[in-house]
Amino acid sequence: MKKQETEKTDKSERENRMRAAIKQAAFHLMAEKGLDKVSMREIAEKVNVTKPVLYYYFKNKEDLCRSIIEDHEQLFSKLLDRVSEHASGPAEILNEGLKSHLDFFAKDPVHSKFVLQMISYTLDVDPKQLPTKEKPCVQDMLAETLTREEKKGKLPAGSVADIVRLVSGISAEIMFSAYLTQHINPAAYRGGAFNQQTVERLVKIILLGIQAYYKETK
Repeated sequence: MKKQETEKTDKSERENRMRAAIKQAAFHLMAEKGLDKVSMREIAEKVNVTKPVLYYYFKNKEDLCRSIIEDHEQLFSKLLDRVSEHASGPAEILNEGLKSHLDFFAKDPVHSKFVLQMISYTLDVDPKQLPTKEKPCVQDMLAETLTREEKKGKLPAGSVADIVRLVSGISAEIMFSAYLTQHINPAAYRGGAFNQQTVERLVKIILLGIQAYYKETK
């Protein structure tokens, strides 16, 4: 019985490593060529496996793309969970969330390439062909975290949706600035490089503005 359990564990670990290898190869190929320009055959060749092996782990390319995106969103979800457990308020949650985006794009320049390719792909195809979302997106996770802060009285009632929109705009700018400075020209981004001080300043502006606006409209 113990031998069977060991063999089952070994098989599971091998399959997890293979899934990770496939996603890593697909991620880099799609970042360079575009989501629609990469075939399952190319991905299989990159990992040095046959196409049937690829289809054992992922039913199609859309399934593979969805898994890659969900991995990244899961990382952010875990970060939000950790932050919300120890955060002293909305400012710390937003600061840590946006700083995680800074770190994500600074860690590996391929990240900004992949996100731009994904955006380009979504603009060029029929929405029905896009990978379906089976889990909450990053904005939904942030909204859920901030709603808990609203219930504690730390944010004006009804302000969560506006905060999420504003923070999403900053997140997008962080990504675009990373792409321009990493792949085009450091001088191409006229707004200047993002850093932790920039993030903290913008979060403070958002929260002060939200408090003032909702106080004024009561």
